[in-house]
Amino acid sequence: MKRLLSYLLRGITIGITTGFLISLTFAFIYQSKNYAPSAPTFMSHFSSSTSATAVSALLWALIGCVFAISSLAFEVDRWSITKQTIVHFLITYVGFTPLAILCGWFPLNFFWLSFFSLIFVIVYFIIWLTSMTTARHEVRAFNAKLHD
Repeated sequence: MKRLLSYLLRGITIGITTGFLISLTFAFIYQSKNYAPSAPTFMSHFSSSTSATAVSALLWALIGCVFAISSLAFEVDRWSITKQTIVHFLITYVGFTPLAILCGWFPLNFFWLSFFSLIFVIVYFIIWLTSMTTARHEVRAFNAKLHD
């Protein structure tokens, strides 16, 4: 339980920090005079930017929790790497997608949900491939040291 709480707190911290830094980056890119934590469609649901920022921080924290909890799939030693990856993918996709919609990152219709899903799968695959390649190199290096 203590370990799960540690994961959640780390996820909340990383989620809020990442969300804020990304929104701040977009504010600079679009040369906004006033900070807005998300897209205009999201902002239109709030009476003040303070309220929108508070809700954004909550959503970013939840996103961080989704990714923190999903990482626990890779700690179940009795599962194959394939099962760990599938469980991780499903938790992140099912948990992250509704939060992305609530954040106003894309409208809820078939086209945008399909487009989001395609991008999610591509990004997930790139990260997975990079992680697997790195792990493979580390295992080979470790095995080489054992045989020397």
